Amino acid sequence: MINWGELIAEYNDMRYFATDPVAVVRRCKEKRDIEVMGIVCSWLALGNRNQIFKKCCMAYELMSGKPYDYVVSEQWRQYKDSNINFYRMFFYRDFHDLMQSLYSVYQQYTTLEEAIIKKNEELGIKKEYLSALISLLHANGIPKDSKSACKRLCLFLRWMIRRDGIVDLGVWRQLDPAFLLIPLDVHVNRVAREYGLLTRPSADMRSVQELTQKCKELYPHDPAIMDFALFGAGYNR
Repeated sequence: MINWGELIAEYNDMRYFATDPVAVVRRCKEKRDIEVMGIVCSWLALGNRNQIFKKCCMAYELMSGKPYDYVVSEQWRQYKDSNINFYRMFFYRDFHDLMQSLYSVYQQYTTLEEAIIKKNEELGIKKEYLSALISLLHANGIPKDSKSACKRLCLFLRWMIRRDGIVDLGVWRQLDPAFLLIPLDVHVNRVAREYGLLTRPSADMRSVQELTQKCKELYPHDPAIMDFALFGAGYNR
């Protein structure tokens, strides 16, 4: 029988994430810089990990290593309607729209964390962070609702909320890790099915919820830590 705890202890380690998008997020030290860089890096998290890492580094340099200042200074407005490719199916106009969303957030709220808390209050919910986040971001590549697996946004929330500080940054102290969802990418999907943690055939939000519930049985206060075990089980192959 697989020992999930041993896998977590082994793979919740930056040794395995040195060329991962989260490594670029970890260059930032201030909370709002971490929020902005986290959104950008999770937005770009499509395809080959090395290519994603290179593009995240490019975005960090584009923002001169000061993501929050870049947003509020409105330097991104030059890319409105630009047809120049940014990464894969994204264009600079999409990057503009993502920055516009973040600019709107910071015009109303001190932090993105505060914005999510306030949105949850408006929506009449307390522990469902994903819908609040989706309502704040409007750009190509951001889901319009939470029916799909929303892997990249679930990954962003994991970075922000999980608190051991090893890989995830845990800068959002007012939100509870117990209510995080597992980021369901193709590798996690495959491994979870192989070990009987997931039975639904479609990789959608209902599958995310099924897998997260299974992980909660093992780690009720921190189900998203199982993401490292599932990564490790696949990595060992």
